[in-house]
Amino acid sequence: MDEIRVLSPTAMLEYGFLAMSFKEGLRWNPHVTALDAGSGDPGAYYLGAGVSFIDRSAVRQDLQIVLWTEVARVIPVIVA
Repeated sequence: MDEIRVLSPTAMLEYGFLAMSFKEGLRWNPHVTALDAGSGDPGAYYLGAGVSFIDRSAVRQDLQIVLWTEVARVIPVIVA
């Protein structure tokens, strides 16, 4: 294999991305899709308040678009 094509639709889960942009990236036939899971330590306020730094529904929306598409295309998804 001369190259490995990686599609990263967003900088971090929850930030969102346009489905149209994701579909355009798929035209390059990526070998893998990779997403940043975000920070495990968003700072003292969130840790002390016991609230999440990220919006769970936004994460779910991002993952649904990626996972439904990639499972159908049999492309590995890495969330790190």
